[in-house]
Amino acid sequence: MTESSGPVWDGRVRGYIPNPSLTIAPTLKLHERASRDIDPITFEVVRYALLNVNVEHGQTLQRLCVSPITMLTRDFQPSIALHNGELVYLGPYIQYFSTAQSLTIKWILENRSENPGIEPGDMFLSNDPYVGSPHQPDVVVAAPVFVGAELFCWVANILNHADVGGTSMGSFCMDAPDMFSDPPALPPVRIVKGGRVQADVEELFLRQSRLPDNVHLDLRAAISANSVATERILALVERYGADVVKGVMTAVLDSSERTFADRLSHIPDGEWSHRILTEGSGPEDDGVYAYHLTVRKRGEHLWVDNAGTDPQTGAINVTYAGLLGAFLCVLTASMAADLAGAYGGVHRRVTLKPVPGTLSCADFPAAISPAGAYTMETLISLSGSVVAKMLSCASPELQRMAIGPANPAFYAVITGGEQAGRPFIAPDVTNMIGGLSATPHADGVDFGGHFWIPEGIAGNVEELEQLWPMLFLYRRALPVGADGAGEYRGGRGFVQATLPWSEPGMAIALYIDESFPSLVGPFGGNPGTMARFRLRRGSDVLDRLAAGEVPQNLQALDGDWESVRSKGPMLYVGSTDVWEWTGASGAGWGDPLQREPDAVLRDVRTKAFDRHVARRVYSVIIDAEERAVDIEATAAARARALGKRLREAAPPVLASEVLAPDAQVRIVAGELGLADHHGTLSFVSLTGRAVLGPADGDFTSYCAILERPITDQGTEFLPTEGRIGKEMRYRAYLCPVTGLRIDGAIVRAGEELPPGIRLT
Repeated sequence: MTESSGPVWDGRVRGYIPNPSLTIAPTLKLHERASRDIDPITFEVVRYALLNVNVEHGQTLQRLCVSPITMLTRDFQPSIALHNGELVYLGPYIQYFSTAQSLTIKWILENRSENPGIEPGDMFLSNDPYVGSPHQPDVVVAAPVFVGAELFCWVANILNHADVGGTSMGSFCMDAPDMFSDPPALPPVRIVKGGRVQADVEELFLRQSRLPDNVHLDLRAAISANSVATERILALVERYGADVVKGVMTAVLDSSERTFADRLSHIPDGEWSHRILTEGSGPEDDGVYAYHLTVRKRGEHLWVDNAGTDPQTGAINVTYAGLLGAFLCVLTASMAADLAGAYGGVHRRVTLKPVPGTLSCADFPAAISPAGAYTMETLISLSGSVVAKMLSCASPELQRMAIGPANPAFYAVITGGEQAGRPFIAPDVTNMIGGLSATPHADGVDFGGHFWIPEGIAGNVEELEQLWPMLFLYRRALPVGADGAGEYRGGRGFVQATLPWSEPGMAIALYIDESFPSLVGPFGGNPGTMARFRLRRGSDVLDRLAAGEVPQNLQALDGDWESVRSKGPMLYVGSTDVWEWTGASGAGWGDPLQREPDAVLRDVRTKAFDRHVARRVYSVIIDAEERAVDIEATAAARARALGKRLREAAPPVLASEVLAPDAQVRIVAGELGLADHHGTLSFVSLTGRAVLGPADGDFTSYCAILERPITDQGTEFLPTEGRIGKEMRYRAYLCPVTGLRIDGAIVRAGEELPPGIRLT
């Protein structure tokens, strides 16, 4: 691509990256005065009042919107920003929207302040991924708040609309080869002028949708919620004065920045990276693609890049806005959750230096629309792995902040068709039930939701059956085995089966069926569950229902199995077709052979898995009555398993020494530690006390390496015949003394990986 002579990151050809100093028309007067001498009581009153303005903003959205994805999933986010677009407060909703509104506001300031201008009573609408939205259904409505003739601050919201056009109902267009088949992307346009909705702009936006009535009501909800927030802020200004309210806003930013900088000071300088693989770039593709992320910490600042990510292709891309939002959502959830949404100061300490033209920082006209189900979650998971590695090297207080990586896709099913002669689109977001990955100190939470959308909930089956023409046969806990195993076990997901009801059929526009797991457990934990989608055609389900039986197993039904791909084309289903899909369980943390036997016994007693899985996966021997662990037999079984690993593993590239008996070891995570070895800070294995080289090198060079097909990890990872998963491998990095896992990765055969942790 040829570089232009003007700005490269302008939000047109490439994603928008604002310069530190914005170019704003001089005719737009900004309120930049801020009181520095505010008494503590006034400060706290105004601070909490601003926080409550944002809370009320979110509650107004939730009450006025009509789309289930907004009402239930809380797929929206309100915010307050300074006059220059810098984030002050964010709500407890989708966290990767953290920068979407801020970027959009800054783009408006730079590109709309002169023509058509920014005036009191205005609002601007945008769903352009190259400006700030993660994908086109995520629509920003931003309102400038004026005090007199001066722009004082902004209130804004972003929410996922049910359908904004494109080739697929629901606007997740997996078949889009580029943006010209995606839903239309509108750069910021003025939707409200002087307090009055502009009918021509509103109709232009609604005309693209298959559900214009729903989208219309949700758009008016967004406009109304902005109006409520504006009124509350102006009431604060009238009571306390503009300079005082602005002083509190800037102080909140400065305080959050100081808090985050202090926490960074407890992390050693270093470099942490991770790579995640995904399957399929579109309906006809079974390729494997890599996303890579590296974080470098120097002093009290973080630099982030995506070098090593594959070039943009198909419909699995995201722009700069999505990449930045994904990383910052994980960073704040891990290190700044106690700031209650006051994350703007944290953002000041992060610089993202992306490589353009890649899957995670695409150039126009790459297709973006499926990002909300796939690529955004992939990047959240990737960021979670990197941040967890970084925090594992920190002080003990910060180590406890580490969280396990999220599922690498938002497992959901979008169906649609006609209901009583009217079109409907049904985004089944039951995956809000979730299944959180394990952490360094605890099991993941079964059905624990998602850390990146803390307020989200799943709909009740009965509620969904009232909304849409479908019948749910079952929704139950997903049984686990090797998937999610670890010293700490990943939280469990669910499995659900559905069929059309009261209508002869419908279409399924969005689904996912993985043939290998993308979610790798940190520090030797097992991968999370593979997402499964199964479709039984021409079944005898109606006959069974008529006979009084509610089928609980698709395998027992008559009919034919549909062959599906990971991200396949639209499927048309009839009245006797039944589909089943999973909301995947989280990944484990640490080697499963290090799990406390009593914890395994507890899992068996609570029916997470049976005693045969306990033996196969954890080498824990439990009696037939499930009353007790056979301690001696378990120790012997684990010793055999570890010995087998070392016999089958390739020896280390570099020979390791044994740490001195009196050397003190600081735990990093799992079996990895740090110690002084002959005056050099070095990685070591905790149980075997093997020295794994200097901390600024690659500890995996000192590990025995056991690489096997991922299917060898357990039947839970068996793909459908003929799928690419058969070729994927699990590479375990073992302590050369004990055989315990220190780390692991899912790789393609012969693939080399850079060091995941280096301290400098």
